[in-house]
Formats: sequence, structure tokens, C-alpha cells
Amino acid sequence: MKKLKTAKQKIINQQLEIKNKIGSIEIEVGWFRRVFHTFAASFLIYYLLPDESLINMLKIYFVVGIVFFIFILEYLRIKGSLNSSNFFGLRIYEEKRPASYVYFGVATLVLLLFFPQQIAIPCILCACFSDPIIGEIRHHYGKKEAYIIGFFVCIFFFLITWYTAEIWIILPVSLIGASAAVIGEAKKFWLIDDDFMIQMLPAIIILLLWLGFLFGGINILPAELILPI
Repeated sequence: MKKLKTAKQKIINQQLEIKNKIGSIEIEVGWFRRVFHTFAASFLIYYLLPDESLINMLKIYFVVGIVFFIFILEYLRIKGSLNSSNFFGLRIYEEKRPASYVYFGVATLVLLLFFPQQIAIPCILCACFSDPIIGEIRHHYGKKEAYIIGFFVCIFFFLITWYTAEIWIILPVSLIGASAAVIGEAKKFWLIDDDFMIQMLPAIIILLLWLGFLFGGINILPAELILPI
């Protein structure tokens, strides 16, 4: 009987050890993904580059080249030519579909190339910082708390980007943009990742808002926040 209890205790200890190891790996993966998110804010250097024809062409090719390279890697990974185990941080559901960083890169590319920076900057920053903050708070405290705090973080990014606009513009734009960003993060789709939606949903809504006012003869866009050096 004593041997049976000892054997049972060993099994329990082994299970706890395995559970702790899995938990440790999940924490490491989570932090890796969050750090990767914040690193993407460096793409805003795009706006600091001199506004000259040759440099403008080169920086467009550079950004497109990075995303194209990511596409090639993903194609080879999904096809099986590259082992998914070599891509640290992948979620299980990403093994047979493009990973979140592909969606992140595509959304950032579209924003940099086709949207005014006054719209692109806060949307990119929401993905870089609000997304990991929401993920971390959701893990420890729950969804409600995560989305409330994430909402105010998103508002902050829109406020600092649009701070030169008039108060009747900056407040609704910040509220609408932050709400759309949180919805883009909260709503989950299998084919469209939240790393894409948290950037593109607020960007499209604010773009339509800007074009609507512009059609009426009012330009609500503030001055650009980042100027070429």
C-alpha cells in the first residue's frame, strides 16, 4: 500500500512538473509575441526619412520588400518546406494558416503607403502597444478589464497624434478610433487576424470620416506629427 501511494505521488509530481514547464513555455511565448509587437513601432522611422524622390522610392521598395520576404517565408512554412518549429511563438491554429505577423505586416504596409500619417500612426501604435497590453491584462485579470484599459490606451495614441486639431474634432476621432481598435482586437476571425483588424478597422472608419468632411469642404486632418529629417 505504501509503495502504491509512493508511485501515485511520483505520477502527481511528474504531472505538476510537466504542467509547470508548459506554463513556463507559454509565458515565454507570450512575452516574445508582445515584445515583437512593440518592436514594430520602429517602422514609423519611415516618416523620418528625407522627402526626396529617390529616397521615397527606396523606402517604398524597402517596406514592400520586407513584407514580400515574410510572405515567402510563410509560403514555405505552410507548404512544409520550412519546419514550423523553427518559428518561435506560433500558435497552434497558425500552423496551417498565415501567422499573425503576416497580417500585422500587411496592415502596416497598407497604412504607411496609402493612408495619411495622421491616421496611420495611431493605428500602428495601437497594434504595437495596446494589443500586448490587452493580452497581458486579459491573461491576469479578465476580458472586461483588459478592453477597458486597452480602450484608454488607444485613446491616448489618437490624442497625441491629433492634439493640434480643434477639440470638436479630436474628441470624436479619438473615441471612434479607440472603439474601432478595441473592437478589431476583440472580434476574432479565423481568416482575418486581430493584428490586421486592430489597425485597419479604425483606419478605414477615420479615413471615411475625413473624406466625408473633405467632401463638405472641411479638412479635419491636423498637422503631420512626424516630419522628414
